[in-house]
Amino acid sequence: MSPNEQDPYVLLGVNRGASLAQIRERYLILVQVWHPDKHQSSPENVRAEATRQMQQINNAYKQLTDVRERETRERRARQARKQDHASGQRAGGGQRTHDWAAQQREAREQEARERAADERRARDRAAREAREQEAREREVRERAEAERLARIREREAREHQHPRARWTHPWYEPAKLSGPLTIHPISISLSDGAEGYTLLAQFEGQGSVVFFPGADGELLLFRSTEALHRYLTETGSHELAGIPGWDDFMNSVLRGGISADDDRSFDFGLILYNIRRPVTDWVPRLFITNRDLIMEIAEAFELTEVLGLLSAGSAIDTLDDLMRVVDRPVAGWGARRRLEALESGSASTAWRKVIRHVEQRVRWLR
Repeated sequence: MSPNEQDPYVLLGVNRGASLAQIRERYLILVQVWHPDKHQSSPENVRAEATRQMQQINNAYKQLTDVRERETRERRARQARKQDHASGQRAGGGQRTHDWAAQQREAREQEARERAADERRARDRAAREAREQEAREREVRERAEAERLARIREREAREHQHPRARWTHPWYEPAKLSGPLTIHPISISLSDGAEGYTLLAQFEGQGSVVFFPGADGELLLFRSTEALHRYLTETGSHELAGIPGWDDFMNSVLRGGISADDDRSFDFGLILYNIRRPVTDWVPRLFITNRDLIMEIAEAFELTEVLGLLSAGSAIDTLDDLMRVVDRPVAGWGARRRLEALESGSASTAWRKVIRHVEQRVRWLR
């Protein structure tokens, strides 16, 4: 046995005095575990390991069965010689020797037939189990696909069920709004790349306050500008028209449609892309505009966890202060130095959290 070869007794897990039947029984058990047909749907590395193990098991089985068969032949030969010797001392010994040899030959043939039958049954059992495993895996895949399609249908059905929207903010009271107010369409791209459209109404009286269309504590995002336009023109579907300036806004929509210009387009996915890079490569304007929007959404929908992550002295607030001056001629030099020394890990983690919290409060509509 070469140093790289495993002891066939160890490989099959039998003792050195095991009978041929015990060796065959252990071999059939190992076939059920390692036969390549049982691993057709497994990863490539698993299939390769199963093939290697099965080759070693077959080689070990052949070695041990050859040894046992050789021992059996030698034992029978010794018995034959003894019986020949005894038979030669009795009358008619020649015929008895011939009959005994025939019996031995028939016994060997019967043993070979039994061994072939055992191996055939093992192969059939392994193939049957492989088919059953494949059927189970196919059933799991089909069930997962059916569940996925059901979730898609449920989501699409929910998106077609338009709730009755109203302007959302703790301070929103139409009767108390008596100052300049502007309404703008905006677009928001979420972290998965899906882009939606909604409205932003900004009231400048007694400090700037921003309202958003919401329902049941959720920010309403429409899959397309056409869907938003259709919803707004169905005045019986929402309560947005009570705000000052609504008629002027709708007149502009009816004349020119709905579109969100670059100054009112926000992208959470770009934020997540930037924070994977060094902090000095982050785009200040991107972070400033998205931070302001998220702050306005958090105030409108009372997202306390988000407000805490954006509060004064927080990692995002510190980063925001630096980015607002980094491009200035004099103050920007010091801000750039501080950005280079800034530990960006806490800011990156905070940004992921605020984006996740906001996206959890989004409801898509078609």
